[in-house]
Amino acid sequence: MELRTEPVPGVAERTARTAVVVFLALASLLLTFALGYGLKEITTEDKTTVTTTAPRGTAASGAQSTANADTIGAAIITEIVNVLKDQYVDRKTLDPTVLKEAAIGGIITALNDRETHYLSPEELKGGSLSLQSTYQGIGASVSSRSGEIKIVAPFRDSPAAAAGIRAGDTILEVDGQLTDGWTDTFAVEKIRGPKGTAVNLKVRHADGVIATLSVTRGDIDIQSVYSEPNLEIIPGESKKTIVDRTGAAAKDIAYLSISQFHDKTHDELVKLGKDIEKQGYKGLILDLRGNPGGGLTATEDVADEFLSSGTIIMEEDSDGKRTSTPAKAGGILTKIPIVILQDTGSASGAEVLAGALRDNGRATIVGSRSYGKGTVNRLIPLKNCGQANCGAVYLAVGRWLTPKGEQIEGLGIKPDVEVLMTSQQYIDEGDIQLFKAIDILRGTK
Repeated sequence: MELRTEPVPGVAERTARTAVVVFLALASLLLTFALGYGLKEITTEDKTTVTTTAPRGTAASGAQSTANADTIGAAIITEIVNVLKDQYVDRKTLDPTVLKEAAIGGIITALNDRETHYLSPEELKGGSLSLQSTYQGIGASVSSRSGEIKIVAPFRDSPAAAAGIRAGDTILEVDGQLTDGWTDTFAVEKIRGPKGTAVNLKVRHADGVIATLSVTRGDIDIQSVYSEPNLEIIPGESKKTIVDRTGAAAKDIAYLSISQFHDKTHDELVKLGKDIEKQGYKGLILDLRGNPGGGLTATEDVADEFLSSGTIIMEEDSDGKRTSTPAKAGGILTKIPIVILQDTGSASGAEVLAGALRDNGRATIVGSRSYGKGTVNRLIPLKNCGQANCGAVYLAVGRWLTPKGEQIEGLGIKPDVEVLMTSQQYIDEGDIQLFKAIDILRGTK
């Protein structure tokens, strides 16, 4: 990042210049170690039976009819594997597990669907789809969307942050293993581990500097709702205070940030938000920037606190049939005017919440277009491998639509008031997206 021709910045400004990377990296990267993929908390069993071919060297009754019904070509795959076992020059090196997962991976890749994944038995056992608020690990979020394993951001006060892991870091090696070709779930499996153990990460920082950092894993308690911003509104000046364009404390504006949705998010929201409407604020800023989503149930519970009626979300299945989820009465924040802040790192549950509040007339959205992750997913355990854990398919089976029928997947939520913010703008002018939110709530647009 180029510096302006000015006197050497002080400690506070240098801190802000470093911290802004965290703020902006969230606009393009997501997925978390803590949350995995979870968009819909459903586990269902696949009722389909699988026809297996007869053992090598024997004749199977009805083999011709089975082959005719085998439209995918599973019998051919089995035949290829048997040929390899019998005649391949290096057949002693064949690994049945690797061959199996390569075949599965080929099928999933052919779908060209970023929201459908195969989870190996190890990934499934390791909790890749965990939606809990605590786990043991380093405390960071990760994405493989760019083709590399990248850090979205270290969590507040986490072992990753303490070790020097930064938002935007590319993880080149984990304990000496190259990460080339890794998925984010595989990276999660390799980086997570018991409290007190260390993992060595070779990273390339956003400025190109390569470093090897040792991170001691710990208990990660993932707080998700905050009443103060992660970064200063005016770099080097405002600390954790909400201020307006003039630098004056905005005591007439309430602020809540939701960083993700998990099993304790609703309780955290109620604790911090229960008295807001009693205190006479002109409005509430609901900051969803960099929120990668999480569990649908948690998202719906949060939406209920802002809505007294209406629809939260609609689901459209593969046949085009739509079903809706209504809001429940009794929320604690159903009257106060709301401005939502979002960016390109706002995804999944964050988009569901933003769309629900906007379409029901409860909020104005400020910022940039959101990420566009709106699939209904089901985790379908696989059963025909001859052992208890065969892995699973995390399958996209439908789409989420906003209450007014707007598709989220691939399109995102368009802000009502677009305010784009670069790193240099943040340093020069402060958090201009938040300033705009204050202006709207005060009626000084």
